[in-house]
Amino acid sequence: MISKPRCFLDLLELQKILDDKVSKPRENGFTPRSREELDILLSVDDEIQEWCRELPSELNFKTWKQKEYNREKELEELTDILFFFLQYFNYHWMILERLGNEVDRNYFNDKLVELTTTFDKPIQVGCKFKTKLYSLKHCIWSDKMAEAFKVYLDIALTRGFNTNDLLETYWKKWQKNMKRINSDWVIQE
Repeated sequence: MISKPRCFLDLLELQKILDDKVSKPRENGFTPRSREELDILLSVDDEIQEWCRELPSELNFKTWKQKEYNREKELEELTDILFFFLQYFNYHWMILERLGNEVDRNYFNDKLVELTTTFDKPIQVGCKFKTKLYSLKHCIWSDKMAEAFKVYLDIALTRGFNTNDLLETYWKKWQKNMKRINSDWVIQE
């Protein structure tokens, strides 16, 4: 039975269900192409940009545009990033299950244990927000996704959100996304 996530491993399982459903042909006949690592990295990066647009004016990169800050919208966009981190980790686990050797699988399994611990007890680093944002982007494009995930959680804490906020918002958005697959993720005729 599918239930509300309580931990990082629950999130990975829910993401696996969503990704599986998203990859199947849709009711209108559309068949998504196979997802590749670059697609996921670009999705993470895109979601970061969407989240940055929801930051308060003192942190928002759109210095020319006045916008009312909405904390709930920021949390939703921050959680959207989480969807693609989870997709990335599941994607790599699937590749290792298919092609990897025992050493690779053990290494990745150790990384998942580390990520689970990091999610349960994230650490806040005392540096400027923009330094953290730069570090997040740098890690993503330097093939250091486990490190990027730690920075992501640090940023969430810095912004005043905890893992329970992420779990709650993920669950709400996951349920919504499961319904969107055959509605607003396809061309309606």
